[in-house]
Amino acid sequence: MNELKDIFCRYDMVCDNPSGVGLELYHMPEFFKEMKGMETEAMHLHGFYEIIWFEEGSGTHFIDFSQYPIVPGSVFFISPGQIHSFDMKHDQKGIVLKICTELFDDFIGEADYVIPESCNAGLSQLFRAIEEELPKTDSLGHREALKALVKLLVINIKRGNENGSPNALTPLRPSHKAFLKFRQLIEENYCRLHTVKDYASRLNVSTKTLTLYVKECSQYSPLQLINNRIILESKRLLRYSVLSVKEIAFRLGFEDPSYFAKFFKRLVKQSPADYRESFQ
Repeated sequence: MNELKDIFCRYDMVCDNPSGVGLELYHMPEFFKEMKGMETEAMHLHGFYEIIWFEEGSGTHFIDFSQYPIVPGSVFFISPGQIHSFDMKHDQKGIVLKICTELFDDFIGEADYVIPESCNAGLSQLFRAIEEELPKTDSLGHREALKALVKLLVINIKRGNENGSPNALTPLRPSHKAFLKFRQLIEENYCRLHTVKDYASRLNVSTKTLTLYVKECSQYSPLQLINNRIILESKRLLRYSVLSVKEIAFRLGFEDPSYFAKFFKRLVKQSPADYRESFQ
């Protein structure tokens, strides 16, 4: 992703922070004041996870090619490589938590949640516990404690999501566990594995079984999830990089650039060149 790094204003590696813990916590609105020189309003990407909780305030958060309203209780999960920015309204109150992939490598999934006000006290308590643990670098089990607190934080956010489905995903069910692993495998291999059979074999299940698992957990088929991830990366590279269409095709695992062009046009209803041209 070097081509993208070169044109974005910021590519943080929280793993390199002085504490060596791989986790940083910031309070809003101070966060936006500190980062003003880093142009948080410009589209940028990170090499780490980010959990952003807006306890109060309003505005707009742009993630990849969608925009999300900021309302009290908004929680955003930003994964490594996702492109995002904020509007210029920085009067919000909340927390920004940056997490190194070495500290937390679970696939998070959805980008945005809205949790009820009744959950605020619980989230505040967990963020406070993380903040209190951060300076205890020489304490027994420091890293493990932070990992546990982050995981507990994510669980509480998902439980409190007022738009959540009663059939929320849980690793305790074999089908849900397989689905989550499938999504993680896509994230790790979308540039080279493009068929359902490829992923089913890595999960040690048949394509039919994988299709049933995905149908239980998602509105998409396995092939749609694979293709959606390829298209998302295609759009990122077409819009934000200087790579040619041919170079993008090769980067995404297409040996024939013309096949990539047909694939893109079939799903986006525009050729790669026309899509790029629409943003210039």
